[in-house]
Amino acid sequence: MSSKPLRFVAAAEVSLAEYAAALTSSFRGYQFAVSMDAAGLARRVRLEQYDLENSLLAYDGAEVAGIAALAVRGFRGWVAGFAVVPEQRGRGRGRELLSALLARARAAGLGRLSLEVLARNTAARRLYEGAGMRVERDVFIMERAGGRTGPGTLQEAAPDELLQHFARLHAVRPAWQRDLPSLLVGKLRGLRMGEPARPHAYALLGLPKDDGTYLSDLAASDADAARALSEALDGVAGTLKIVNEPEHSPFVGPLLARGFVETDRQHEMHLSL
Repeated sequence: MSSKPLRFVAAAEVSLAEYAAALTSSFRGYQFAVSMDAAGLARRVRLEQYDLENSLLAYDGAEVAGIAALAVRGFRGWVAGFAVVPEQRGRGRGRELLSALLARARAAGLGRLSLEVLARNTAARRLYEGAGMRVERDVFIMERAGGRTGPGTLQEAAPDELLQHFARLHAVRPAWQRDLPSLLVGKLRGLRMGEPARPHAYALLGLPKDDGTYLSDLAASDADAARALSEALDGVAGTLKIVNEPEHSPFVGPLLARGFVETDRQHEMHLSL
């Protein structure tokens, strides 16, 4: 196999279908199954604000060797996806790709870059630490098995109205995928506690999928409101999942007490550029 340096192409120079295929190929053998098509990638580009001009495909000759996806909000960047195809792993390709991505981020004028890496993916964490990234906090992936276990006490509410209270009801910074810009363009269902004009807690749910319903946002005015909302979620039928709930969130303890289990966790890492 060639040992020549990788060749990098901006994702904006290929079709979404090509980039989605490269992403799927690069994540083969990953801890979670990852499969993407053009429609799914278009949705992620919109929700997470991908910068396709500075996201990369890596090639070894004519063959895809890996991908790096960069999302941008102001002067902040987030690594939305980073992977090397199995045939290229263990050859220093990850360092090449990461170096190219950091160069793109700096050239774009970003001041800060973040990402999440599974806590059990020690090889990837070493790669990111080698580039100067450091763990800032852990975020949890949790799930509650299906079935309604309590009465429905939450009130339906328009998501855009609830999001007017986003800053007031978030004492802990949310993960990138669950921050306000993503929520504003998502297709969500809103449930509130308290008066419509000033709720003291709310939940935003994504559209139900075969594997359950994802909690896209949980917000509360204080710890008591967080416990009350966690209990009220007993009235939501079906399997509930939540991704990247911050470790210091007021919801972690109450959700675990209400039947949620931690299925995985990630390290949230940051680098000042």
